[in-house]
Amino acid sequence: MLARPLAPLIAASLVACTVTSCGGATATGSSAGAPSSGDESVEERVVIEKQPDGSVKKTTIRTTRRTVPAPAPPARPADPFPSDPLVKYNVDRVNAYRAAKGLAPLLYDAKISAFARRGSEQLARDHVAHAHFAANAQGAPGFGSRAAENQGDPRGVPALDSEPRKNGQKQIDVMLKLMMDEGPGGGHYDNMMNARFRRIGIGLFYAGGKLYMTNDFSD
Repeated sequence: MLARPLAPLIAASLVACTVTSCGGATATGSSAGAPSSGDESVEERVVIEKQPDGSVKKTTIRTTRRTVPAPAPPARPADPFPSDPLVKYNVDRVNAYRAAKGLAPLLYDAKISAFARRGSEQLARDHVAHAHFAANAQGAPGFGSRAAENQGDPRGVPALDSEPRKNGQKQIDVMLKLMMDEGPGGGHYDNMMNARFRRIGIGLFYAGGKLYMTNDFSD
């Protein structure tokens, strides 16, 4: 395993992350809570009635639905970072990407991070992207009126360096770059660049030498 060249390992992560669509698109179950803005939809239903004279009467019923977003929770300070330096590194790298787009930095949240950690632990067991988030995010501690999730390769990011700290940094860098490279409309990118999000939780979990990474976002 150690004799394998670096480039194929990174390429494998690229393929896995892209093919599995493990970003924040609603279709993958990776976002929850209220929508980011008010939406209006019109639903049409046709009622068909048979008349006594044998003719058919068609009535179109239109229903307009408006979704009003929930208010964001009150702002509060960031929580202290844990002892693992890679958690802060992950937050700093996301905020560097946001700063490049003129967006405010995200604040570290310990409760959301505990949730994200459990998501990474489950990902290491079942390799199903966002399964923990889809089942448990609604009303979870730390989350506000809206939430979303980014996860790295569901099969784990392989080791990229023999030195533990550099290895973790490289693994995080690879995944975040893949997410940003999606550009606008990509689930990962949109979550990282969402101006309504103010807080972030980081879940980093190692199993079998591979990193399982979860980043959860909320307002």
